Amino acid sequence: MVVRGRRRRHGRRPGVEDRWLREADPDRREFHLSLGCAVETLRIAAGRFGLACRVVTPPSGPVVARVEVGPGGNPHRDVALFDRITERYTDHRPFRWTPVPTPVVERVRDEVADFDVSLRLVREERPKRAIAELQAAADRAQMGSEAYRRELGRWIGNGALGDSWPFARVGRAAVTHLNVGGREARRNAALIESAPAVAVLSTADDDRGSRVAAGRAFQRVALVASAAGLAVHPMSQILERPARRETLRGLLDLDARPQHLFRLGFADGSRRHTPRWPAEAVTVDGGATAGEE
Repeated sequence: MVVRGRRRRHGRRPGVEDRWLREADPDRREFHLSLGCAVETLRIAAGRFGLACRVVTPPSGPVVARVEVGPGGNPHRDVALFDRITERYTDHRPFRWTPVPTPVVERVRDEVADFDVSLRLVREERPKRAIAELQAAADRAQMGSEAYRRELGRWIGNGALGDSWPFARVGRAAVTHLNVGGREARRNAALIESAPAVAVLSTADDDRGSRVAAGRAFQRVALVASAAGLAVHPMSQILERPARRETLRGLLDLDARPQHLFRLGFADGSRRHTPRWPAEAVTVDGGATAGEE
């Protein structure tokens, strides 16, 4: 099975490329991370049904990742993770001040190590406060850009956040025409400071293969967290511009390049899923490739 990203053409269903956020993600870092999440989900699902997967990430060319599927998988290895694929969700609410259990931390570290991805788990107040301040500055800068707000508003208007049609339209108008950066900065900074742990995934290199690997690692971390009753919340704004990304790297004294930042902890109350894209919304050609053209 091949999944290729294609630009939208008249009369054609949107492809992966149409979900690239050009203003928020100019270097496609998040685009490649997302493909890595999709690739790992495919690998886990294939393994559950006794199929083995080999993932290839060519260094260049239109194909970002190729998944070769064949017999020989272990259907028992990732059963718990497979069962969480449809349940995993992103939680934007404040987390309880309950430490992440040590066994979960150890499992998460083991998962990311399999991909040559490093994990920095920030639990101390001072560095979390510094990250929160950097997040607030990123929010104000992003929301100060009209092009960024138009892009965000377009996705909100399409219902990407799960709002009903009237609320989605109102949200689109508000985000597009009002600079709500101050409000978002205060809200997201508070979310970071209140979380028991803020996690950063990093890689030695910054090529697209490394980013795909970070996405694969994050998908497994998110599923492990879900299986343990924890929630995750990616917060990407700091990493969306090179200068702030380097500031975070220096702040945490990282040798590697930060690829993904997210909150990890326990949330109270009922879970709320945003809608999943239907399978028919993705352009598919026979084979297992996620790419860009």
